[in-house]
Amino acid sequence: MADYLFDQKKTKDELRVFFKTEKAKLNDFGSAVNQTFEAYVFAKVIEHYKELGCKVKIINPKVNGESVFKLKFSTRGAPSKYSYALVEFDDYKFQVRHQLRISTKSDNSRLSHSANICCDISIIEDNNDLDFYSTDDALPNGQLISFGEVKHMSAFAELVASFIGLVHELQPSRLRRIRTRNHEDNNLAPFLYVSGYLNPTARGIFHSIQKRKYDLDIYSYENPMK
Repeated sequence: MADYLFDQKKTKDELRVFFKTEKAKLNDFGSAVNQTFEAYVFAKVIEHYKELGCKVKIINPKVNGESVFKLKFSTRGAPSKYSYALVEFDDYKFQVRHQLRISTKSDNSRLSHSANICCDISIIEDNNDLDFYSTDDALPNGQLISFGEVKHMSAFAELVASFIGLVHELQPSRLRRIRTRNHEDNNLAPFLYVSGYLNPTARGIFHSIQKRKYDLDIYSYENPMK
């Protein structure tokens, strides 16, 4: 584990300041270290868009008639019960969600079971009303803009390969797209974010990804999201 690299207490204090307008409390950022790291990455994504000049508004659920800031740290739970970020760039709006269920590219009604994946971070179109989604409902794949996988650990080769598999299931075109430079538009590419380092074998896989020009990113303690 990468506990020695990731300071949970300090990060919780920083997150409370970052979300101060939402009256966030320390316990809003999870009890386990991996939960706090997820909250940290959620905030980093929001910060990325703010630095691009986007307007960002946190949309909170209503509890007893009052707005309450609440992040989603489980694959279970209806989306409407949790906070999300509404991002606006010029006239274009999209959402940043935490632990949202997304249909895979190959999912269809003829399958006996829904093919979907609960993404740690999802960037989606702002033309879907998720108020009536249950914990098992999945957003149609065509509404997915990008996504992130978040792991509180150092990365090994198998983890990076598994992430490539996720990209193949959710946005396979990213593996066929020739990438000429980072962030060709204002949206993030699919990313894996680990709190620790990339082990030597993981570095090898990552370097091969760069040579193949896959449209995805890997962030770590050494290479944080900017």
